Amino acid sequence: MTGDWIFDLFLDRTEDGYRATVRSSPAGAATIAFEPPFQRREQYAVVQRLLADPGEDEAQRSAQFVLAREVGGKLFDAIFVGPILELWQESWRLAYTSRATLRVQVSFGDAPFLRTLPWEYLYDETREEFLALSVHTPLIRRQTAAHAMRPLVVEPPLRVLVVMAGPEGYPPLAVGRDWRALLDAVDYLAAEGRMVFERLPRPTLLDLQRRLRQRNYHILHFIGFAVHDPQTQSGVVVFEDEMGRGRAVSGEHLGKLLSDHFSLRLAMIEVRNAARAGGIDPGADVSEQVVRRGVPAAIYRPSKLRVRPSLAFFHEFYRMLAAFHPVDVAMAEARRAIQLEESGAGWGLSHLVSRVPDGRLFERYMPPAPVPKPRLYMRSVLTKR
Repeated sequence: MTGDWIFDLFLDRTEDGYRATVRSSPAGAATIAFEPPFQRREQYAVVQRLLADPGEDEAQRSAQFVLAREVGGKLFDAIFVGPILELWQESWRLAYTSRATLRVQVSFGDAPFLRTLPWEYLYDETREEFLALSVHTPLIRRQTAAHAMRPLVVEPPLRVLVVMAGPEGYPPLAVGRDWRALLDAVDYLAAEGRMVFERLPRPTLLDLQRRLRQRNYHILHFIGFAVHDPQTQSGVVVFEDEMGRGRAVSGEHLGKLLSDHFSLRLAMIEVRNAARAGGIDPGADVSEQVVRRGVPAAIYRPSKLRVRPSLAFFHEFYRMLAAFHPVDVAMAEARRAIQLEESGAGWGLSHLVSRVPDGRLFERYMPPAPVPKPRLYMRSVLTKR
């Protein structure tokens, strides 16, 4: 048996405490009670240490990598025990012997605290492997779709619309430099006719709406700021208004706008600040809201990486997507590209939220084979003289 399999892990809080349920896997289903390995205050401190910039100090990077392994090991050991561990080991064995991808999909019930934990660092000590760093066990945060999400059939190139918002009253963005750096990392895709990047001249919500009506785009790449809205207790991203001032846009509003455009399948939310409220990252919250409103997938990217590993991420991620690989596999490859550039924990800071079980956002358009012309047969006519 070959193909792609799913290890569907659902985490929730009930009246009796926290529950972990494997709803489906190649080896079956199971439910256990568990306790999160970190309390709220401890979790916040751990995440801050993972977010810390190790700079050029190799010793600090190594210490950060060790921390990621410890954190990931504690998260893994809290969930993968008893019957769930048995399911995981058997599912992994079946996938390996069948040369199949085992997609690890983590979803959450009504338990906001569980969402704030860094599940991207899940670490299997038996195999000495981070799940999210392997293309054989790509990891996503799954949201259930109300209907089946089929890949969009696309004739290359894929089109990416980049929105770079640096409104007044916020730290200045080096918009020109960042735009050139992004193009330098991905311009070969345009040269090969596989992916085209366009920048929205004015980063206002109205201009975004107009541009999406004028042309089909497949990916939105937002670069800017995200903050916590105390009134709604949710995250918002900051666009600009007509006067260049900040305009807060909720993930719900942005997701509704994007989901109205059928061709748009992915939102990349790249946030240049790390403001948190109650341990909740507003950029991560926006990415979840965008998918909840109907966008098939969203990636949250906190800009805590130095320039070189950050560009390595985009180089590898967009290369894989332009080759029509599943988005979760592209994410795993992009994480590995970061790890090759620096030996810290920055590779696990990004979140991939998706409604697509098999990760396939796009499918390459294949023109129909030409219909062979009917052969004409000449009948010889014999004439008698």
